[in-house]
Amino acid sequence: MFDYDVIIVGGGPAGLTAGIYLSQARYRVLLLEKGTFGGQIKNVELIENYPGFPDGVLGARLASDMVTQATKHGVQLEEAEVVGLEIYSSCKLVNCAGGKGYTCGVVIIAGGSRPKKLGVPGEAILQGRGIIHCALCDGGQFADRLVAVCGGGNAGVTEALYMAKLASKVILIEGEPALTATAFLQERALSNPKIEIRCGEKVEEFIGENKVEAIKLLDVRTGRKEEVKVDGVLVYVGIEPNTKYLEGVVPLDEEGQIIVNDKFETEIPYILAAGDIRSGSFRQVATAVGDGAMVAITAQGLLHTLT
Repeated sequence: MFDYDVIIVGGGPAGLTAGIYLSQARYRVLLLEKGTFGGQIKNVELIENYPGFPDGVLGARLASDMVTQATKHGVQLEEAEVVGLEIYSSCKLVNCAGGKGYTCGVVIIAGGSRPKKLGVPGEAILQGRGIIHCALCDGGQFADRLVAVCGGGNAGVTEALYMAKLASKVILIEGEPALTATAFLQERALSNPKIEIRCGEKVEEFIGENKVEAIKLLDVRTGRKEEVKVDGVLVYVGIEPNTKYLEGVVPLDEEGQIIVNDKFETEIPYILAAGDIRSGSFRQVATAVGDGAMVAITAQGLLHTLT
């Protein structure tokens, strides 16, 4: 007898949605999350493209409502870091930090991703000393100050727009020749008088002893270097999937994301993946929720074969 029918690793939109579907079907579901239940959307000020909210919805509110709904339907939530996955013919064993382990019939990996680092001099030393990765979480310390935001994709521009409400000025830096965010977000950034957009430039170094004092920028077209004084830097240049513990266990693509088929199955029987952690994910809240629903349907079919 398994400890649980399904164990879900990761408490973001994909994991919570899968848990809701499976618990409503009366399966015993354990959801493990090492960080914050609700996932990265808790750190997003306003989500404007999620259906049902014409004026947008606070990320923290949406996340909280998802968690409430999951627990209401019987999903068991536990704060734990998954460090290993063992595959047996009769069951799967999910190992957590601290020595705990749980058996189950099906594992759904929905552990999401973490922000990438730039990997330039000064970044490691000044992490948390003027370098942040979440405007909603840490942006308040830079009220009425000059802040640089690295990243011209959807997430980076969204963070810049939020920082513009707090800071005296925001310098938005993108290494590509143009912003890669949606046209809607680009229009908002371009029309904001507090945002200066600098494309085709990269941060080459963070400067400062006990805190960020400046950044060294490299113009990728001309090779010209410039030192720009700033009070803080928000880095959002992409994400890294939380799959280190899965290396050698399930197939991963070149970016470290889990390779799945159209039913969200990995090559390992009864091991599924959904959300930002899977290869080919669009990294949107709506698609993560869709993943969660679909992976739950696949999981139910697999569970029938175990009875």
